[in-house]
Amino acid sequence: MVFESIVPVLVKNWFLVIPIVLVAYLTSNYFNHGLNKYPGPRLSGLTDWWRFLNVYGRRPEITHIRLHREHGDVVRLGPNSLSFADPKAIKRIYGLNKGFVKVSILV
Repeated sequence: MVFESIVPVLVKNWFLVIPIVLVAYLTSNYFNHGLNKYPGPRLSGLTDWWRFLNVYGRRPEITHIRLHREHGDVVRLGPNSLSFADPKAIKRIYGLNKGFVKVSILV
């Protein structure tokens, strides 16, 4: 099989494979979710680690307010996350039959 012949090559060149896979993953996060048109910190489009470190600092609301002042009403906070500053957006996002998919939380 082809797979059996590729694995030894990948293992032998792991030091090249890991950075290539990492760059491909981060590029996929940035562009494939359709949110790259919204402004925000550069790292926020690549990974959720930016948000984790921001929340770990215990005052993420201050950062969110600053980002909304810099970038406007819609700010990208992660590869799949947007923050809205306009209260009118609540009805549009959470209203019935608006076309937005809500995330279910598993407990």
